[in-house]
This record gives sequence, C-alpha cells and structure tokens, in this order.
Amino acid sequence: MFRPTLPKGFALAASVSLTAMAVALPAAADDPIRIGFAIAQSGWMANYDAEPFRGAIMRIEEINEAGGLLGRQIDYRVMDTRTDQQYAATVGQQMVAEGVDLLVVSCDYDMGAPAALAASQAGIMNISLCAGDPKMGVQGVGPHTFTANNSGQTEGIAMAEYATREMGIETVYILEDLSLEYHRSAVAGFRAAWLQDRDEDSILGRDTYMNDDPSIASQITRLRNLEPQPDSIYMCSVMPGGGSAIRQIRAAGIDLPILGCTAMVDNYWLSAVPGLSDFWLPGFMSIYGDDPREEIHAFLAAYEERWGEAPGSSYLINGYSMIEAYELAVTRAESVDAPAVTTAMEAFTDEEFLAGPSTYTPELHILLNRPYLMMNVEDDSFRAVELYRPTLIPDMQLLFRIGQ
Repeated sequence: MFRPTLPKGFALAASVSLTAMAVALPAAADDPIRIGFAIAQSGWMANYDAEPFRGAIMRIEEINEAGGLLGRQIDYRVMDTRTDQQYAATVGQQMVAEGVDLLVVSCDYDMGAPAALAASQAGIMNISLCAGDPKMGVQGVGPHTFTANNSGQTEGIAMAEYATREMGIETVYILEDLSLEYHRSAVAGFRAAWLQDRDEDSILGRDTYMNDDPSIASQITRLRNLEPQPDSIYMCSVMPGGGSAIRQIRAAGIDLPILGCTAMVDNYWLSAVPGLSDFWLPGFMSIYGDDPREEIHAFLAAYEERWGEAPGSSYLINGYSMIEAYELAVTRAESVDAPAVTTAMEAFTDEEFLAGPSTYTPELHILLNRPYLMMNVEDDSFRAVELYRPTLIPDMQLLFRIGQ
C-alpha cells in the first residue's frame, strides 16, 4: 500500500513516492481505492497543507483498519507541488494519468485549482483540503470539485458578527491584503456582515497592501491620522506578510483590537510579534488543551500517538473531515465514480463530521455556515473563547463578489 512514513517536519519529496500507481484501467471490485495528494510539501503553502494531510492519513488508516471503504483498502500517494501553480498543474496531470479515484489539492484556490483542473477535465473527483473560494467548485473548476472548508466570506461574516454582537465593537478600519482571492473574499464577507448592524460611516477607513510589501508605514500613518480613531482593525492575511503587518502596527503604538481571519490561526508565527494580545479570529479548533469539545481532545490524543508529536496547526481537522465526507459519499453512492459521489455529496445537510456540521448543494460545493471556534491571543498563545455559528448565509452575489 502507498503509505509513506513522514519524517518530522513533513519533508517528503515527490521523488520519494514508493511506486507509481497503476495507469488508469477499469478497477476490479477488490482493487484499492486510490487517493492522490497534489499538495505543497515545500514553500509557504506547506504551512497550510502539511497538517491537513496528516489528518487525512489518520482517517484513511482508521478506514483501512476497519475493513476498508466498500470493502476495498485505500492506497494513497503524495507529490509536492512546491507552492508553484504551474508545477501543481503538472503534478495533477501526472496523478490523473496514474489513475487516481480522488485527487486532493492544496488548501487554497489559487494554489490548488491548477491540479484540481486536471482532475476535473478528466472527470475525476477532486477536493481541496480547505480552499475558501467558491470557485473551487461547480461554478469554477468543475462539477466534481469540492472544498472541505467554509467560504472566505463566511470567515469574514463570523468575525464581523462576533465583533459587533459579542465584543461590542462599533467602528472599524479595514486593511486588505490583495495577494490572494481568499483575502478579498473574507473582506467582502466581513463588510457585508458588518453593515447588517452598522451604517457605512462605521467603517472609518480602508486601505490595501500586498503580502510581500516590506513596509506598511504609509497605511499606518493614514490609520493614526483618522479622527476619530476606530475601535478595531480588520485584516485578513497569511504569513509572512500578515505577521509583518501586525508587528508594524503594534510597533507604531497602535493597541486596538485586531480582528483577523482563519489563515492566521495557531502559534507558529507568534514569535514574530512578541507579547501580542487582543488579536481575534475564527478558528477550526484549539490544539492548546482548551477546546470545549471532548471529541477534539480524543482526536488530539490520537494524533500524538500516531505522529509522535503535538500538532502545529489546527488546519489538520479539515483533512480528517474531508476524508470523512468522501467516505460517507462513497458509502451512500456505493461507488467511487465521480458522478455518483458528487450527487451523494450534493445531498449533504448538516452532516456531522469532526470539524462540524457540513452542507453542500448542487449549486455550491463549499460550506457556508459550519461553526467556528473563536480564538484570542493571550500570553503568547491562541486561546479558545467560544463556539460561534454565523447567522448571515452569503448569497451568490456575495460569494462571487459581484459588483464589489
């Protein structure tokens, strides 16, 4: 079985795969189900793909130990896309040629779509570990494409609703990272939800930057010159630019609450901003011993037993529940054929997976209101606050940012 043992740090080059999968041929009833992982094992995207991959492997191993899926074992192979969109397309094409039944792609639309497109064009089921853009679905990549995450808009909605309804925040300044579609979607969702409870004048300023900008001095100057000063800052970003921007904001003496997005969850980057506090975001789960759900504690214990170390990212739960979703769809379809599995997944309504209740429809292959665990940074660590399920469900106009 293609089950590589990963060294600490998740460094497994494409050339290390054990043997090639068989070239696509009609599968016998007892042939293994083949899952290919076209994901980043190097470059910045590996920060988001590594742990979900491990979570997925945990569920695959559980299925195999219980007798398999439809009585068939699951084999898997992983290849490094190198956080490179062109190379991701090549990896996707190679895995399709080798005969995968399911292709799993990176945790972002920009980075995952090239590989997913290769599978979609071949009529093969493909799922992103946690892309937040609805184009990772039927309106974008293709009819057999799904993502195991809420939309980026839903993240923004959750943060805006929580800030206004639970934190009592009245005004905000928006700092938008333009480097990924995900960021733009989160900002669109935040703004839509914010304006449910406030008028436009409550957004006191809006500025932009790129993730690789070395300095946001001019944006900070404009923020400091606002009169009156806002109650909070909203920014959605990823590393390294997100941490750099926050460090510069705090170094400028601005101690306003910073409201963020899920891509900045977990402690791996906090050393870049020593002593950070009052930073809030919607997360998936807490890996720091304070998650309010008992099943999460059991999952984390199983993770440490399997991998011999504590997890570094709460994104891992998405990989586990992605396989849970595929398992349920295949079981109901009694087939691994993409059309049948797609139809089964499109009928999901609040299906209970470890990551939370999950719903898909024929129109949308992305989740829209799975609950979040709200998190806050205290004492140099993220801490669980409470579970929150957003109430605003984004419509098609918001999801595809029409007119924005």
